[in-house]
Amino acid sequence: MLYHRRIKAERRLAGTIGRLRSARVAQLLSTNRKTGASINLPVTNCRPTPRCAAACYACEGPIAWTNSVRKSLVLDAMLRTGDIAALARECRCRRDVRLNGSGDMTLVHVPALVMLAEACPRTVFWGFTRRREVAETINGQRGNLSLIVTFDATTPRGALDGYEGPLAFGPRGPSDAVPADRRIVVVFPEHHAGRTVQGVPLHELDCPATRGAERVLACRRCRRCWKPFEFVRR
Repeated sequence: MLYHRRIKAERRLAGTIGRLRSARVAQLLSTNRKTGASINLPVTNCRPTPRCAAACYACEGPIAWTNSVRKSLVLDAMLRTGDIAALARECRCRRDVRLNGSGDMTLVHVPALVMLAEACPRTVFWGFTRRREVAETINGQRGNLSLIVTFDATTPRGALDGYEGPLAFGPRGPSDAVPADRRIVVVFPEHHAGRTVQGVPLHELDCPATRGAERVLACRRCRRCWKPFEFVRR
């Protein structure tokens, strides 16, 4: 399974991070055609559902190459220790930065992330997490900082009871029904290398870039996930 291969790669490379941090990484932010700039973190931080692990896009392609995995480990160490000066310099030059372009964060990362948003007030920090407690801690702290909690058909029943923040449903397989939940602001059909899996039914909340919209900087044009609380139905 590709997910287990990625985990093994991260554990194998973890011992090199001290040397990499002292030498510094030329560019900390990652970029791709759809989302733009992102902070990519290790998959070992994740708390995946079976569906999430099976469809993990961080386990194939350039995002899974050795240099990308090393960078995710360096960023993880920086956020855990609050060493964000170099990262803040890069983020200030960006209109927006996606969080958790790969992997996830824990409560340990939250203080540094809030400091980063404070240091870059003109940059929108947005993204997704599988950890409800992280979103509950982050959301509302800064106007330019938010996280959407992602769930899917294999998420344990009751895991989101009482949660009032925005949700994303996905990866959605061909046989998955989208719950009638007012908190859902976006649906992600399962997709690999920019191509949606055949047979996944259309839904009104589908991410446009998974349904034929121009992928280049699609998130910047849509912006639904930049200010997700505005799309939570009351």
